[in-house]
Amino acid sequence: MNRYELGIVDTRNIIKTLQDVYNYDFKNYALTFFKRRVEKIIISKNLKDADGFINKIIAEKDFFEIFLQSICVETTEMFRDPSLWRVLKEEIFPNKIQDSINFKIWFPEVASGEELYSTAIILKKLNLLKNVKFIASSLSDLVIENTQKGIFDAKKIEVNDANYKRIFSEGDLSEFFTQEGEKAFWDTSLIENTKFIKQNIIFDDYPKGVKLVLFRNQMIYFNQILQERYTKINYNGLVPGGYLIVGNNEIIDYWNSDKDFTLINKEESIYKKKLS
Repeated sequence: MNRYELGIVDTRNIIKTLQDVYNYDFKNYALTFFKRRVEKIIISKNLKDADGFINKIIAEKDFFEIFLQSICVETTEMFRDPSLWRVLKEEIFPNKIQDSINFKIWFPEVASGEELYSTAIILKKLNLLKNVKFIASSLSDLVIENTQKGIFDAKKIEVNDANYKRIFSEGDLSEFFTQEGEKAFWDTSLIENTKFIKQNIIFDDYPKGVKLVLFRNQMIYFNQILQERYTKINYNGLVPGGYLIVGNNEIIDYWNSDKDFTLINKEESIYKKKLS
């Protein structure tokens, strides 16, 4: 694949176009990440340069949806970082969901569906799935559509199964999917109690009364302004005592974050909203 590199001026022009035409403001995304995603699209769609990208974005709403799908950060595998999922399985879920009838779990960027289905499988195995309501949001309609269909890459089955076996000593992951050639499909009954939301970039319609937020490995792609904004949105959506889980290489650190959250598991980056 040929290499193409956006300049700073071209990148700013693309960001301005996206805001002017679609009212999506990407200026607080990490510049290197944003540039890399746009460069990949320019190459894969044979657009030659930034002007080609801008013209196509303006002219074709469907192309804008493809861009939104590409800017979402996919989770590469099921049960990524198995130690976190063991904590959820053995500590948080049994202790917090057992007596609940409406335990809300929010995935602010469902991305490629792996975390949603991983969570659902664990809850199904614990016989707690019926007690939970999922809320899954994304910038991209295409991401939501693929997640609702349960589509995933069959090449990932081996690593998915290996992670599953690090969490469960019995049973098999194949109970929860079917395979058709190079495609595989999760059992979508796992997510039948899920509300899907097409979100805008500023999350101005976020859910309330949430008891757990899974927002892992996302904030490293934002600058400090956007990291703080999203963390405050997660805080406002959570009930007192609710949990926020970020990536194990991410931390919550803004000027009054210690008044909002308690770090309860440093290794897994699990935070708890303070009661007052």
